[in-house]
Amino acid sequence: MELENGKYRARGVQGALGLTSGGKEQVAVEFQLLGERGDEHYVGQSITWFGFFTDNTLEHTIKGLRACGWQGDDVSDLVGINTNEVILVIENEEYEGQWRPRVRWVNAPGGGLALKQQMEPAQARSFAQQMRGRILALEQGTGQRRPTQPQPGRNAQQHRSAPPQRSAPPQGRGAYGDYSRGGAYQEDVPPPGDDDLPF
Repeated sequence: MELENGKYRARGVQGALGLTSGGKEQVAVEFQLLGERGDEHYVGQSITWFGFFTDNTLEHTIKGLRACGWQGDDVSDLVGINTNEVILVIENEEYEGQWRPRVRWVNAPGGGLALKQQMEPAQARSFAQQMRGRILALEQGTGQRRPTQPQPGRNAQQHRSAPPQRSAPPQGRGAYGDYSRGGAYQEDVPPPGDDDLPF
């Protein structure tokens, strides 16, 4: 199945508990892709999400199951996972020389920012660096110059009305939060590491 990286509407079909090749407990949920218009090439196709139960992944897994509609506290009874429509965050990854789509997050509709494709942290930092010079040039061109600090020996009284100087944001931060910490994805939790892959 060929899928671009992005967010996809889907609904759970079935789920079950299992073990990875390394003996770690996992839950697998099969999703059917719904599409936006209903005529996309992938509509009706299935993709499986694997959730894990380690200390680092338990919260992520339970949030994903809850988003699907699962209730209760007995993970051996997954009744309800086909109740709700969800948003799958799908990214392609390489495994043994082949690329394939993988479900990275399972979110309730409306979770996170409504972006078709969010910048990766490195992209956000690079873009912010490019924009910094343009923003300064724009402000200087419109007369909105940054205030200067009082010079030694001058009367500080004449600078009291000047607004405080703003410093540029530190690396790794953007206008909307700390991209390096996934600040724009309030609902998203980092996926499990490679050791948790179900192969």
